[in-house]
This record gives sequence, C-alpha cells and structure tokens, in this order.
Amino acid sequence: MKSFIVISLIVLFKVIGDVSLSYGLQAMDELELLNPMALLAFGLQTLLNPWVILGMVFLLSYSLLYLCSLSWLDLSFLIPMTASGYVLHAVFAWLLLGEEIASTRWAGTGIITIGVLVVGWGGRERSGRRALLNSFIRRKTKTRNRQKETNQRKR
Repeated sequence: MKSFIVISLIVLFKVIGDVSLSYGLQAMDELELLNPMALLAFGLQTLLNPWVILGMVFLLSYSLLYLCSLSWLDLSFLIPMTASGYVLHAVFAWLLLGEEIASTRWAGTGIITIGVLVVGWGGRERSGRRALLNSFIRRKTKTRNRQKETNQRKR
C-alpha cells in the first residue's frame, strides 16, 4: 500500500509540476537567446512567475520523494510505474493546456498504460537478488572485523 501511495504522489507531483511550468512559460514572451538583456529579463520574469514557482515546488517535491522511494523499491519496478505519468501528462495537456493530441499519440499512451499494468502485477519490494548481495556484503564485513579483532589481540 505504501508503494502505491508514494508512486501515485511521485506521478502526480511530476505531472502538476510539468504542466505548471509549461503553462507559466507559454504565457511569457518567446526567448531571444542572442540578446543578453532579453535573456536576463526572461530569467527574471521566469523566476517571478507564480506558475513557474509552483511548478518548481512540485518538481522539487517529486525529486525528493523519488529519491526516498529508491531506498525500498527496485528501479526496474519504479521506472515503469512512474511511466503512468505519460498518460496523465497527455490528458492534462489536452484538458488544461488545450493541446491537440493525435490518435497515434493516444494509441501510444494506451500501450504505455498496458505496460504499467503488466509491471504493476509483479513484485514491489526489493528483489531476492538484492537481499542476497546485501547478505554477502554483511558476511564479508563481519569476517574482516573478526580478523581485525584477532590481529589486535595478538599484538
């Protein structure tokens, strides 16, 4: 249950952050890269835009939650599950940003959804191989510590 809640928050924070950034930046004038003063004005305008700030807050929250989730979830599970965000990105872009999405993109989004469901039926927690590796490392560390203690007693 914890995995489902955290993955849902990760996806939601990423989507809200991306949509907020897109909305905020689309409302601004187009950037002129060759004009230093225009670049400075664009940067200042970007940092003061409430939609951009909101997007940055959500994307920072997404990043922190994503990092935390890597401590107990396999990467091979987490990445495909967060791909469900592609579906929400498309839906939010269509509904909130007014983007036109071609039928081929919707088909691709459907395929991604099927892939997420297939991955979701598998295990969520760390795999046995990872646990085996951690066990091996712990044994090696204990052996080294015993050898150090033995060497110190001999002195």
